[in-house]
Amino acid sequence: MGSQASVKGSSIRCLKGEKMRIFDLHADIGWDILRKHEQGKMHVLKEEHLPKLLQGEVLGVGIASYFEGSEDWERMQKMVLATRQEIEENLDAVTWVKSKVDLEETGKPHVVMTVEGMCGIRDQAEEKIQWLYDQGVRIASLCWNDENALATGVKGTVTRGLTEEGRRAVRKMDELGMILDVSHTNEKTFWDMVEIVRGPLIATHSNTRVLCEVHRNLTDQQIMAIAAKGGVIGLNAAKNFIDAKPENQDALHLAAHGRHIADLVGMEHVAVGFDFMDFFEDHATSMGSDLASAVQAQNLIKGLKTQGFSEMECQAIGYDNVLKLLRQVLKS
Repeated sequence: MGSQASVKGSSIRCLKGEKMRIFDLHADIGWDILRKHEQGKMHVLKEEHLPKLLQGEVLGVGIASYFEGSEDWERMQKMVLATRQEIEENLDAVTWVKSKVDLEETGKPHVVMTVEGMCGIRDQAEEKIQWLYDQGVRIASLCWNDENALATGVKGTVTRGLTEEGRRAVRKMDELGMILDVSHTNEKTFWDMVEIVRGPLIATHSNTRVLCEVHRNLTDQQIMAIAAKGGVIGLNAAKNFIDAKPENQDALHLAAHGRHIADLVGMEHVAVGFDFMDFFEDHATSMGSDLASAVQAQNLIKGLKTQGFSEMECQAIGYDNVLKLLRQVLKS
């Protein structure tokens, strides 16, 4: 179907009855953990995030430590350590994924530590990425929208890509089995990464530019390059990345992005990366109309079914494609 991906029906209400498990590649929970700790609140993961994740049957989640470009290395360390602390406090309720063995079924949600943006790494990239890995980080992007010492985001200089320090960072991530996330990179950085990375590339939370013309979304050429590297693309529920028309900013139209990617490169390269922002005070209305938080995650599954995906394909997109990728890349 390509660019003709169809959208049928109207906005979807929450599903009732049987749910299908979802692995959300991107949630800025690490940012929220540190912010709440600094306000004197503890047990953020257990009390504020896990209940919503479980209600939406989000049984896998990438817990991102998010950095927008101004933070230094000390700030990065502080957030990563706070995130690690909360995960360790909840090992009775979650399975912390650091190696292949952690992907076995335990009956508990799988959590993966991720990093969004490495603006705090201004030198000694290999040593600092090793530190991140040692803390448990297994997926990471070099930049957010910013331009930093490693790479260039979508709001940076168009002709600027990876720096030499950034190239060293990518090679170190390859060596460790830390998955490189290309969401937020500008096109020059993206293609620089394609040239040098050996392992899979993923976009944890990006949609298709064919269906929504914003720089954060991916061109068909980028989608094909990610697929050629064996990667996946997580569908992003932020409304401005779904559709330009407010009436179309919903789960059904987000599922159309999944349909387009599947028609272009195969459904095995489609995944989920909601990027829910309900815990950001100034972004509470930034999500799709029926995708406000993890509680409504199942609406995407219904949208995928409406777009013609089978039960088995929905299971693959919702969860299994990410599991397969992690099994391929993570160390034993």
